[in-house]
Amino acid sequence: MPRHLAPVPEGGGPACTLARKLDGFAPLTVQDRAALVGLTGYVRSVERHAVLVEQECVAEHALIVFAGFASRFKRRLSGRRQILAYLIPGDLCDRGALHGYPLDHAIEALTDCRIAKVPRPAYVDLLGRHPRIALALQRARLAEEATAREWIANMGMRSGPERTAHLLCELLERLGSIGQVSDGQFDLPLTQGDLADTLGLSSVHVNRVLQVLRRDGLISLRGSCLRILEP
Repeated sequence: MPRHLAPVPEGGGPACTLARKLDGFAPLTVQDRAALVGLTGYVRSVERHAVLVEQECVAEHALIVFAGFASRFKRRLSGRRQILAYLIPGDLCDRGALHGYPLDHAIEALTDCRIAKVPRPAYVDLLGRHPRIALALQRARLAEEATAREWIANMGMRSGPERTAHLLCELLERLGSIGQVSDGQFDLPLTQGDLADTLGLSSVHVNRVLQVLRRDGLISLRGSCLRILEP
């Protein structure tokens, strides 16, 4: 393990977040969990706004989020960005590493992150030796695809307040599944610009929508601390 990385304590740490997520899709064995802890040796710190994989590039590593928020996005020549998905702790960023095909989008750290950069041979070996992990990742991908369809519905048929409320409830569920929600409250370290590029709204419109949700007693927001009062 690199010297700058602290060992993961027993019963806690980022590897447990990953195991908790995958265990929700397929029950893991003790050996499976030990293998996931072994991935912490590949973890490195990534600064906010760092691009992890450029569009059209073929990644030589599987990327797994251990802490922070990342995103999939497309950017036009004008510089305008559309966020396609949020990647939170426990999420696998780049499935292209398994097959060696170029991505049709880029992956960026939205906040300071801790990312495991697992070489393709080690990743393939992990899946081969631990079929339950492979099954859990397959089921996680189905969940991600269902979430992507909801995002399309958000853009096509929901109003600004509905889009925003739906996204916040999605994060409530996703972060809750990995133990990062307490009494409806969680950390939302995203800017209004990030939310605007996700929801297809302007930053000004996002600000107004958040004020409406507050006024109606649906959320409270202090700094980056969000509480959903009426799910």
